[in-house]
Amino acid sequence: MHTIRKLRHFWLQQGSYQRLFVPLFVLIFVVAGIRYYMLIDAETNDGYQRQQAALYHAQHHLIPSLTEFSSRRDVAAISNLLEQSMQDAPDIAKIVWFTNQQSIEVRQRPLSSDAPLWFARMNRLDPISVTLATSLTNGQKAHLQITGSTTPALNRIWRKVGQQLILSGFLLTCICVLLGTILRNNARTLAKLADANYRFQHGEYSVRMSGGSTSEGRTLISTFNSMAAEIEQLVASLRLSQDEQSEQLHFMWQLLTALPIPIFFKDHSGVCRGVNAAWTDMFGITAQQAIGRPMNVLLPLVEQVSHNFHTAQRGQTIGHVELEINIPAMDRDLVAIYYEAAYTTTDGKPSGVIGALVDISDRKQIQADLAVEKERAETTLDSIGDGVISTDINGRILTLNRVAQQLTGWTRTEAQHLQLEQVFELSDPDLHASLAKFLQKIEWQSSTFQANNQALRCRDGRLLDINFTAAPIRHIDGTQSGCVLIFRDLSEQRQLLRQISWQAGHDVLTGLANRSSLNTHFQNAIQSAREQNNFLAVCLLDLDHFQSINEQYGQEFADKLLQRVARRLERSVGEGNPIARLGGDEFVVLLQNQRDLAEVNKNLAFLLSELAQPYQIEQRLTSMSASIGVAIYPRDDSSPDALLRFADQAMYQAKISGRNKFHLFDAKRDLEVRTRHNQRARIREALYNQEFVLYFQPKVDMRRAQVIGMEALLRWDHPERGILGPMEFLPLIEQTDLIIEVGDWVMHKALEHMREWVAAGYHWVVSVNIAARHFQSNDFLEKLREILALFPELPPQTLEIEILESAAVQDIQSVRELMLAAQQLGVRFALDDFGTGYSSLSYLKRLPANILKIDQSFIRDMLDDQDDLALIGAIIGLARAFKREVIAEGVETSAHGVALMRLGCDFGQGFGIARPMPADAVVSWVRNYVAPAAWHTLVLN
Repeated sequence: MHTIRKLRHFWLQQGSYQRLFVPLFVLIFVVAGIRYYMLIDAETNDGYQRQQAALYHAQHHLIPSLTEFSSRRDVAAISNLLEQSMQDAPDIAKIVWFTNQQSIEVRQRPLSSDAPLWFARMNRLDPISVTLATSLTNGQKAHLQITGSTTPALNRIWRKVGQQLILSGFLLTCICVLLGTILRNNARTLAKLADANYRFQHGEYSVRMSGGSTSEGRTLISTFNSMAAEIEQLVASLRLSQDEQSEQLHFMWQLLTALPIPIFFKDHSGVCRGVNAAWTDMFGITAQQAIGRPMNVLLPLVEQVSHNFHTAQRGQTIGHVELEINIPAMDRDLVAIYYEAAYTTTDGKPSGVIGALVDISDRKQIQADLAVEKERAETTLDSIGDGVISTDINGRILTLNRVAQQLTGWTRTEAQHLQLEQVFELSDPDLHASLAKFLQKIEWQSSTFQANNQALRCRDGRLLDINFTAAPIRHIDGTQSGCVLIFRDLSEQRQLLRQISWQAGHDVLTGLANRSSLNTHFQNAIQSAREQNNFLAVCLLDLDHFQSINEQYGQEFADKLLQRVARRLERSVGEGNPIARLGGDEFVVLLQNQRDLAEVNKNLAFLLSELAQPYQIEQRLTSMSASIGVAIYPRDDSSPDALLRFADQAMYQAKISGRNKFHLFDAKRDLEVRTRHNQRARIREALYNQEFVLYFQPKVDMRRAQVIGMEALLRWDHPERGILGPMEFLPLIEQTDLIIEVGDWVMHKALEHMREWVAAGYHWVVSVNIAARHFQSNDFLEKLREILALFPELPPQTLEIEILESAAVQDIQSVRELMLAAQQLGVRFALDDFGTGYSSLSYLKRLPANILKIDQSFIRDMLDDQDDLALIGAIIGLARAFKREVIAEGVETSAHGVALMRLGCDFGQGFGIARPMPADAVVSWVRNYVAPAAWHTLVLN
């Protein structure tokens, strides 16, 4: 209802012309709409008739020829005939001729639609389709299906409607121009009247109207001009008399209003007679509210103070009053100076009092803030670690902070007003004189006076090592007002430097030399061995099973054990043989003056026996052994870095040989280790540099000719060697933890691609190969759970993990538990290369794999080797017996696929289906995939 009322009000506000035009335009649009509806309906019916005629003509024209060509099985002639018919009849969209043996379909090349999409949806012109059955000469049935096209008809309708729209638009434009001209003349006169009226209301009394294109307009303009002239004359006479009377009063109030000081007037009875703008701003009371009210009501505190002052000064002549008072203002309490003076009439009789208030709250606040800042500054200076002394321009002490008092021995009270040289006395007389000269000329100084590593003579005679700086204190205008001297006691700093210097070259926990100082010991030991022509044995020692002790007894116990080991090493090797701790549980011992290898072996055996003795720590007896790797100078090398590296490799050999042993470096073994290490490092670099890529090989259901999944295959996109297969690099890392990082990357990357394919509408299972070391790692399940959580939009069933049959049976119970736990997450499992390992019924029963993959070595020769064929049949039988799916690898020809389907294996992958391809080529391949005809024939038969 509210909306209807608003519309009615708007309608009534419009002029008669506007209200007349609305029904006129509505009538025009209604008639035009009915006309176009009938036009479109007629054209649509015509389009249907054209389609029917075209279909009927094509049907009766084609049937005899198609029957003859089909009897001769002349497919080319049939296709040419259909193509020619399509070219001759643009109203036909599709012709299909199908018999029991074949089906030929010809479509019209798509025609572009001239009509817009909204017109096509509104028209709803549907295509017509007819099907005619006929008999061939051999008795077989044949069918001809012809489907019409709506595009030509729709284009004809749109062209007809477009022509009519152009004509209608021209007529409507002419009508609008004529009506707009009438409205424009009327609106122009009314706008002139509204503008003149607005200007007249806002004081422009000389305004007059002119023009007028119609007689009604000219009459309206004349009437307005006459009225305006009379009003202008009346207003001018009133203004003249008012200006003369108010000029003097206006000047006075302008003066009072311009003053920033609150001012009030009261008569001899104490009633307020006026206030200025500053007064109303201060107290939040308007002039109308204040005038006529007693001042003891408006400002009771001011009136009370004034009354008390006059009472105290009774009997004395008082020209004016000046007091400092606290008064409540609009939003806060103010501190103000109150001025009061009497004013008289023109004949000199007292008439009242003029009062004024000067707000000094900000000044008082600034003074309080300065006091607080001074206190804060003094507290800050007392809390810092440097001594601070300030002086005036003459060098007399003003302040000392707490540290300055402690260091000099002078209290603030004792030192104030003394010369700085009396309190701050340097032991160096020349420097002391230079400081005194600097202070004497402080008024003209623009730089600072700084000295380091000086001695300050305290009041009790002690000398302190200090650094100090003296600088002038400047006012805001740049002039100097004194000096500030800051000095620091260096005693603790120098002690700390000595401690840091010791720690830089020693291990804090054990007190032994650390890695940074080991080089110096190394150089000295090598120099000594060279001069005396002796051997230097570089021993790298690592404690066996130290980590387990750390985890079992805690960090504190482990630290104490390391300290005991360090002391035992010092006792065992003697003072002439440097010892260093590299970190953790690794130590280096440099055995000097070794005459031959026999002496080295003897000393190392003694060292191992000493370290293997029990340790008594916290009432607990602990045994600890060590593994030692040894490199000999000059036999192995002369570089400290190389010797340490050789010793590290030898220590690793001692570890893998059973621990609690020492091992001498072997150069040949080192070369092998170094080469393999470099290769693994390059593979790790490739992983971190994103040089690995995934290729995908499709897995298909050969019987249904459908793609059911993809197998992710790792490739190395080597910057120099190109794409490398997995056998080029995986064998180098499959026994290291790097294989775990690579496996995690493969799973993550495969799911990334799977997410893209799902978004494109493809739902497959992606299988990834996982190494045995990776699968049996402690955190495999946790990592798998984390990777799946990164892709919540993908069902876990889309991931299939392939593990080698031979790897699975090495620890079948552990593998079984892992597989069951992973299957709880939804992941599928496949046994890869099935048939090449143990393949026992017991193993197959215990391993909960979802699918068995027949190894390609059996598939490759199955067409020629009956043994392979029989073995494949047995594997398929096992899979059926244990309700497992089975898929064949290495399907290289369509004949392999036919043989496998006959054996009961419908799933396959191999070069005969598709070679591994990059991820960006998968979707295109799937769209264009067509199964071999031999497979289709087998399914039909």
